[in-house]
Amino acid sequence: MVEEFFKEMIVKFNQKAAEDPKLAKELAGVRRVIEIDVTDGESFNFVLENARVGELFRGKVERPDILVVGSRDTFFQMRSGELRPMKALALKKIQVKATLEDMLRLRKFF
Repeated sequence: MVEEFFKEMIVKFNQKAAEDPKLAKELAGVRRVIEIDVTDGESFNFVLENARVGELFRGKVERPDILVVGSRDTFFQMRSGELRPMKALALKKIQVKATLEDMLRLRKFF
């Protein structure tokens, strides 16, 4: 299930941020609302705040700071390791709407 993939990503990111003082410092004071739209499924959202990602929720938010859009198949390929996140972006299998600064931050999530 794609929801499990997103939950796994959140756990991995939070572990990485807890173990990497440089990453924690870079994201200190940053708050972003992130929405993930699965084109052939559901939408999810979560908040990144002070180098920690909160709980994953179902549904859309009114004004996400970062919007990630992709198909269920693309997210499953990313989960299995068949498709790397940056390659998915380059091949336009996922679309990200965000500021350039936020795009650079988002890379750390993957």
